[in-house]
Amino acid sequence: METSIGMELLSKRDVLSLIFELFPWVRQFERAPLNDYAKAVFSVDPQQSECAERNQAMSLLLAWIGRVAQSRGFPAVSISRFQREMEAAPVLQTGPHLHLLIEPDAFYTHLFSLMGLRAHGRTGYISYACSTVKFLERGRKGPAWLQIDGDALNVFGLSRSKMIPYSILGRNSRYRFQLQNVDRAGPDSEATSRLREVLPAGEFQSAAEAIKAANLCLWRRYFDSQMDLLQLDDSDVGNLVTDHLSDKQSWLRAGLVEDRAFAMRLLLCIDQLTGTAWRGWLKNSTHFFWGCVEGRLFPLWLEGAILRSHGAEDIRVEFSPASLVEALESGRIVPNLLLMFIVTSILPGVRVLGGSRHTIYYPLMRWAFCEALRSNDRNVQLLNELSKDERPGAWGHRVISSSHEPFSLLNSLGQSGIATLLDRFGKMSIADATGSLSSFTDDPLWAELRAAYSSGKVNRSCPHWANS
Repeated sequence: METSIGMELLSKRDVLSLIFELFPWVRQFERAPLNDYAKAVFSVDPQQSECAERNQAMSLLLAWIGRVAQSRGFPAVSISRFQREMEAAPVLQTGPHLHLLIEPDAFYTHLFSLMGLRAHGRTGYISYACSTVKFLERGRKGPAWLQIDGDALNVFGLSRSKMIPYSILGRNSRYRFQLQNVDRAGPDSEATSRLREVLPAGEFQSAAEAIKAANLCLWRRYFDSQMDLLQLDDSDVGNLVTDHLSDKQSWLRAGLVEDRAFAMRLLLCIDQLTGTAWRGWLKNSTHFFWGCVEGRLFPLWLEGAILRSHGAEDIRVEFSPASLVEALESGRIVPNLLLMFIVTSILPGVRVLGGSRHTIYYPLMRWAFCEALRSNDRNVQLLNELSKDERPGAWGHRVISSSHEPFSLLNSLGQSGIATLLDRFGKMSIADATGSLSSFTDDPLWAELRAAYSSGKVNRSCPHWANS
């Protein structure tokens, strides 16, 4: 598939060539089996850090992982394994939004992660999924929809008026799995009946909590009962931010919240991207947090010492550790994507895997963060540590793509389903496994980036791309 931008056409070959230029270490896997690339993105050499800020951030991350795993009912041995493997090989899948595992974008990405984890003999899979997304993304796509056997299922049985304004993390109602067929009346198809048997039957405080609970059931039934899945979302990350703000040793508390000058410098660095070839990739859509009222998210702006809304919603939160903690615990604010990556990746030194947009905006986040750090001598050690990070981000979402509907495919393959798919895709090259790469070729930002690269406005030596 190609997309036209003016007179320019962006093809799959164009995209792959640009990926290999921007991330030259990926080129060695161009013709190799996908198994090799999956193994590489999950391969991290353990390093001992002498940076107190990084060690503290990793300590908080591991403790948080343990608490979340405990709250999900994992036994002590699994909890310890999650923490040990994250510390030894810190990699986090962040590509898919919070969908059911059998939604295509999520399914094929989790399949890729499983391929890489198995290559290293790991037994725990930790994945973050964004839940500050709405039920309905476009058409019949989004966390509230599934395609099963050619039928469109309304997952929670919600009307459009209950989907369009709300994010799935909102605790403004009670949610249960309805699986309403909107294409035809009558009894469930065989596949829908099977899915209904697997999904939890109870009610949940948010759609996000329902999806996370369902994904545990789906993982154990269809994916890998010998490997534990810990799925994290923005509600969980809010608790990690609270941990940082409650700890006087945390860099986030002292270096960002209590030092508002740094916070404003970081926002300014991001704003400066609008005047470069990287415009559009990373924006200050909201300042560090979203406001949240009954499941509706809206931007907040840091003005002096106050984080406030500008719309009809009247939210004002003092930009101080105590006030932010109170607002997080009450659900009035939610961390934005930049803050999520700071606490889960940039500070503790965790490689994050993502998709077509992430591969570009995450290096830009790191550039802005480092630029803001340079203005303060107190941050020299942290800045040096960040410069040593090897492949801090990598393409790991939608590396596998297929037109086959996942749930029907799994049922047709029987008990050997996942093993069969891992073997099938693992032998393919990147070019063959990725399908049309439409998430890249249909994206005008990628077309503009290719044009900028061809004209020399963007290259590997660009300061915004250092340590990518």
